[in-house]
Amino acid sequence: MSECFNFDPKKAGWTRFIPVAAFSIIMLGGFAVTQTSLRDVPAEKWEGIGNPRRLLEGEATRQFSAQLNDHFLLSKSFAKIERGVTWTIAGDTGASVRQGCPDWLFLSDELTPYAHATENAAARAKIISQTASDLQKNGIRLVVAVVPDKTRIEESHLCGLHRPAAFANRINDWVATLANNKVEVLNFTPTLAAMTGERYYRSDSHWNERGADLAAKTLAERLQTLKLVDKPATQPDPKAVQSNTTERSGDLMRVSNLEGLPAWMRPATEVTQVSKVAPVAVASDDLFGDAGLPTVALVGTSFSRAANFVPFLSQHLGAPVANLAKDGGDFDGAAYAYLNSKEFKTQPPKVVVWEVPERMLQKTLTASEKKWLASFASKT
Repeated sequence: MSECFNFDPKKAGWTRFIPVAAFSIIMLGGFAVTQTSLRDVPAEKWEGIGNPRRLLEGEATRQFSAQLNDHFLLSKSFAKIERGVTWTIAGDTGASVRQGCPDWLFLSDELTPYAHATENAAARAKIISQTASDLQKNGIRLVVAVVPDKTRIEESHLCGLHRPAAFANRINDWVATLANNKVEVLNFTPTLAAMTGERYYRSDSHWNERGADLAAKTLAERLQTLKLVDKPATQPDPKAVQSNTTERSGDLMRVSNLEGLPAWMRPATEVTQVSKVAPVAVASDDLFGDAGLPTVALVGTSFSRAANFVPFLSQHLGAPVANLAKDGGDFDGAAYAYLNSKEFKTQPPKVVVWEVPERMLQKTLTASEKKWLASFASKT
């Protein structure tokens, strides 16, 4: 069990001075940065600033303010000092990130309840169920792959962060809804939960290569069991994956604005496995050409673009996979774009894999999702 730092504010009267101390340090830091920044102002920019007439008419004040705006307010120096102070004193990581155990960062989205959560999840299940039905009519199978929250799989590293009890069954409930609608769905939770060691990056919102590789292997085996793809004639080439251990700064360091701080001040840079995965040979230079058309096309989010997930999947399948996932594509962005594209209409794959992160299931519906739902209604 991870040890966490706990204290009783009633027994620590000195803590009431923390805001005062933080404000004082920020003000002193701002004064220091002001002096340093204004030293860079060219001499001609100060010309006439001491003229009594200009002082009386306010021109000198405006002149000084202009230089302050150009050389201080637009400078990143003060922002870094302020960020360093709030992080060091209060452990502040901004609105989008939360700190768990030392050096572990988590997305606030994975800890935030949403209004109409049940209805939102049901609406997304409807989008997928209707899409699966439409694809099936054209001889295309849809397989949904659900990625559990980092806060679920790495719960032992939360160190006091509160994950709502209502989240306990949300992934199983959603998967069950899809299964009841005869949608083929794979929940990666049992696979990742059974792994020993870390499965997600410490300072990143995504799975690490260990987690991504095992998830890819599990998905490949499911596709083969369903006979949607052929089993490879040979085992994956062990030389196809070249791995090294190196330092890696995750996306949560950037989102929390801690990445620019000195190394001694910010969370420790993670040392982790980073690999180069050779592509599986394809019979054509054109991925969507007749000879090289992949059997499997994958749509989804940044999970499918992180930690070599799709290259690992391709290795386990022994065949190329068209990766059409989008960073920041939300639940539906990549799927809607691909399923309405010329490539899909003219050269459809046999299988579409739709990767969905748990953290998106209950979020407020976007305008594009509402539009997609409305399109189903217009067809009835």
